[in-house]
Amino acid sequence: MTSRPALGLALSVFGAASCGYYNGMWSADHYAARARRQERDGRRDEARASWASAAVKAESVVAHHPHGRWADAALVLHGEGLAKSGACDRAAAPLSRALASVKDPGLRERAALAAAECSLDASNASAAERLLQPLSVSSHRARASHAAYLSGRVAEQRGDWVAAAGWYAQSSDVPAGPARARVLLAGGQTAAALAFIDTLARGQFDEAVWTAMLAGVSDAAGVPEASHVLDRVLATGHVLTGSRARLLLMDGNRLFAADSLAAADARYQQVAAMVPDSAEGQAASVRRLRVGAARAVTVADARAVKGRVDRVVQAGTAGAALSEVQLLQRLIQVVIGPGDSGQGLPFRAAELARDSLRAPQLAANLLLAFVREQPASLFAPKALLAAVALSIDRKDSLIEVLHSTYGASPYTLALRGDPSPGYAAAEDSLARALGVVLEQPAAFGASLVSAPVPGPRGPPLDAFAPERREPPRPPRVPTRREGAAGREDRR
Repeated sequence: MTSRPALGLALSVFGAASCGYYNGMWSADHYAARARRQERDGRRDEARASWASAAVKAESVVAHHPHGRWADAALVLHGEGLAKSGACDRAAAPLSRALASVKDPGLRERAALAAAECSLDASNASAAERLLQPLSVSSHRARASHAAYLSGRVAEQRGDWVAAAGWYAQSSDVPAGPARARVLLAGGQTAAALAFIDTLARGQFDEAVWTAMLAGVSDAAGVPEASHVLDRVLATGHVLTGSRARLLLMDGNRLFAADSLAAADARYQQVAAMVPDSAEGQAASVRRLRVGAARAVTVADARAVKGRVDRVVQAGTAGAALSEVQLLQRLIQVVIGPGDSGQGLPFRAAELARDSLRAPQLAANLLLAFVREQPASLFAPKALLAAVALSIDRKDSLIEVLHSTYGASPYTLALRGDPSPGYAAAEDSLARALGVVLEQPAAFGASLVSAPVPGPRGPPLDAFAPERREPPRPPRVPTRREGAAGREDRR
């Protein structure tokens, strides 16, 4: 017979174990509930941390009470928590055990959803589809919604935009809306996508989601359309100042890259006025200077911009954008700096003006100035040819000068498609002047020059050297005023 003290001790131990078991499972469920709330609020990083805590608590319950009342629930939550915290490699074992042994339909559905997410993260759409098929008829609304969202991801991984959009439309999960907009854009249903995006603008705002969505609109429908969508989003009043400034700054960057300089400058001006002392405001002020440099047509224009840049650098008002404005300062200095006797320098300056400052008219005028100053140079026709590609409004007059004054040049011959044996040698010479080696020489305006055609040898290269022939008269290069009409749009 068991004594009263022994019986009391046994009951106490059992009660303590039961209490610990209950508390462990309660804690695991508590962290899981918190994670779900954080997911609904768009706090993804916090949700992953809560899921990880839920997994730790659930694992402890499974380890200490493998045959307890809540063992199956703990096993599923262990795998679910690991999967949703980003540890799919560790989640595979508990999820496989749960799918093989758990009988409760609801728990099995949760395990299947978590395993499907991991399969999708591993780009295994087939495995995810097999796990999701039984859930398409689930009576549990939230799990059915999540299964539809994951089925949309399966279709999207396979490139089936129509099916993906249909699945996303059946889901009430927060990420399903932006995902639906994304696949509509990818599938070429631009009008439908833009109409749907307008409905999303009236809902919950998530800066990361809208950053990606606006980039998608820009890629699919063009930069101006992305700006219009952003205006409609901001008009809802749901966007906080910091997010508003960042979205406007990124929109300005897209507009600048698309050479919509006036619109880009307006965006930067909005940001600088809205948050002048923030990192975004300082970056916007510096990028307004970049717009000014891109609008430069003459060296005098570029020098005026550099004066403004110098004042910003000296005042130290650029803050976090100081390195950006210092780089701009160095670039402009190289472009407008004093020349030397090397003939490669104008091409280097023009290349920087075109590619780094994004100022094609300035680049064209630098090249044309070189032609006026060194008309006998072997590279004068090269400069004219490059200027044609940069200054379309003067194309006809520049090509006329090229043919009339430099008709025997290797560059003119190549432009006409005639045999031009001196072309490669001229390009090699310019490459050496620039300090680079070209494997396959290409003209500065390569898109306008056909590959030289093999044939009988043409005029020798040294026939173009000034000491062997009379230098040509300086060609009449069209002035800035003659091409002004075409540049007004640029301004």
